[in-house]
Amino acid sequence: MTPAALQALRARLAQVKQDAYREPSRRGRRDGADNGQIRPGKTEVVVHLTDHTLATGTGVLRAEGIGPLLAAQLSELIGHGPYVVKPVIDLNDAVSVNAYEIPTRIRERVKLIHPVELFPYGTRETTNTIDLDHIEPYDPLGPPGQTSTANLAPLGRFGHRVKTHARGWSVRRVDDRTIEWTTPHGFRFRVDPNGTHRVDPRIDQTAVHSSVRRTNAATDDP
Repeated sequence: MTPAALQALRARLAQVKQDAYREPSRRGRRDGADNGQIRPGKTEVVVHLTDHTLATGTGVLRAEGIGPLLAAQLSELIGHGPYVVKPVIDLNDAVSVNAYEIPTRIRERVKLIHPVELFPYGTRETTNTIDLDHIEPYDPLGPPGQTSTANLAPLGRFGHRVKTHARGWSVRRVDDRTIEWTTPHGFRFRVDPNGTHRVDPRIDQTAVHSSVRRTNAATDDP
């Protein structure tokens, strides 16, 4: 895209988000405001799409539980009966609160960022009832913003208990989408949206030795 087209796309996306937050669209509502909770007889459709598709209305999107659709087919999906358009969720936004309890807006983002639990070789789907664990344990006397999209990982009950109570297990965040587990026997596994990957210690040692050689070379006198 040209710089001008990219700038126009970003402006359009920002306007869509602003409109959705300021005045969510409601059709066929008789009971006034909507608290955002799923009630009996109410269906929630989660749609994944790019900023380009959102701003232009063309392209391919994916509806959870349905599969890929053309953007033009979305109106066929939600065009019958009352519906509520929720604000756009930009997963690049970092959201945090200064409390141990996890609010719905953060829980929903973690669910979308990590559709499957982050325990090594875990297969449980991230649902609204799955445990969300603080990667860095929550400290009541610690800094603000400890409960955040960057410090929460979905874990099944077994994986959560292993991390919390089993001796010798440790976990750290590698990047926004990846965490690394170390077992009591020293095995290391990285879990990201593509699955579980065992860390080869030989590769790590090679990287360390290479770094040491570069450091020594930089400090040697000419």
